[in-house]
Amino acid sequence: METGLIPPNLHYNRPREGLKALEDGRLKVVTELTPWNGGYVGINSFGFGGANCHIILKSYTKNKINNAAPTDDLPRLVTVSGRTEESIKVFLDDIEKHPVDTEYIRLLHDIYSDDIQGHLYRGFTIVGSKTSERSIRETENYLGAARPIWFVFSGMGSQWPGMGADLMKFPVFAEAIKKCDAILRPRGVDIINILTNKDKTIFDNILHSFVGIAAVQIGLVDLITSIGIVPDNIIGHSVGELGCAYADGCFTAEQMILSAYSRGLASIETKVIYGSMAAVGLGYDDVKDMCPSDIEVACHNSADSSTISGPADSMKEFVAELQVYFCLFFFLINLYFKLLFIN
Repeated sequence: METGLIPPNLHYNRPREGLKALEDGRLKVVTELTPWNGGYVGINSFGFGGANCHIILKSYTKNKINNAAPTDDLPRLVTVSGRTEESIKVFLDDIEKHPVDTEYIRLLHDIYSDDIQGHLYRGFTIVGSKTSERSIRETENYLGAARPIWFVFSGMGSQWPGMGADLMKFPVFAEAIKKCDAILRPRGVDIINILTNKDKTIFDNILHSFVGIAAVQIGLVDLITSIGIVPDNIIGHSVGELGCAYADGCFTAEQMILSAYSRGLASIETKVIYGSMAAVGLGYDDVKDMCPSDIEVACHNSADSSTISGPADSMKEFVAELQVYFCLFFFLINLYFKLLFIN
């Protein structure tokens, strides 16, 4: 069906006696390479163990346009499964050595979208990426346990110049950014420029950081969920908590981007004192009563970690006191164990 030729059978000389259809020419055994224009064909498989299978196939007449080459420069993720690790390697090697065929890759996506019983190994490769000469692949044994999917939303500090430029190539992501742009542009904010500009000073304006991170998170949620990936759990920090609210449906995209905008605007317009922050190795209950009146516990990180915040001068003085406290604490602990050892 692929070549338009029927391959010949080997070592055939004459029909078995009594097979009238072959003897009188109604049926013919192909012994030479024979042209075939397509259509229906019957295939029969008779096993020695009694497993007899029959199927009728129809050839596909569509002609590939430009050999189904991609019209973009986006990489393609190809996933496969198999009974052995070697089968995965052979399959991925074959995929990587041929030019990208979008129809073939779509066919593989459809085949391996379901769990195939008995396939104990799974693997993937990324092909078609012009940004890397080396293929990216992985193979591992599949034990049958589905691992939970987490969406992790980062906070301030995760932005960088041009962070959305490549993602804009994905239509779903680009559409999400266009919606954000329609909301922000009347307020004088060009979110597309913020996400695609490679100028390192673009995020000197904290408002750009807030809306930039929020817009990317909206676009990524839309992109990932559009291909059927739904999180089992979500977690976020700082402005990333807005991403959580959007991912679980508490916020619409408009509400999320406006919340980020308002938070950034408040950071710019509010007159604040010159302050600083510090992470200390004490839990909230341990440090809250130690803090001076102008210093607060800003973050309860864990049972033995907190972030404190306040005026820079007060913070410098208090952190110095804490350092003395810790030094004295560990000195006493060390002395205790030495005395214990001597006794």
